[in-house]
Amino acid sequence: MARLAKFVLGDGSSIVAEVDDDSFESPRSVMRGGGVASPEFVVKANETFDAALDRVRYAAETMLDRLTSLTRPPDEVAVEFGVKLNAETGAVIAKASTEANFKINLKWTRAASNASAPAPKE
Repeated sequence: MARLAKFVLGDGSSIVAEVDDDSFESPRSVMRGGGVASPEFVVKANETFDAALDRVRYAAETMLDRLTSLTRPPDEVAVEFGVKLNAETGAVIAKASTEANFKINLKWTRAASNASAPAPKE
């Protein structure tokens, strides 16, 4: 079930994100007449937004390091993945980008070697 989680940002402000998180019990409130309503509520995330994304950043950097250190490295590397937020575990790479809070497309282009650069004019 989707819930709302509050992630604190590095500057002390916060954002609220929708999370699929069944690890938190939903409080139930009783309405007059005996009916039960399930109010929308916000849970506090266990870590800051910045800390959650640091792990995603590390994963992207590791992927780039591994792919560019191939014997025959590619001229260009493009990676697309989804990031899903979870109040308990922070940011996780989603199994499908359609399930993600963020769809991230990273692209690295290898710098041209100095040998192929035109000689400076004198």
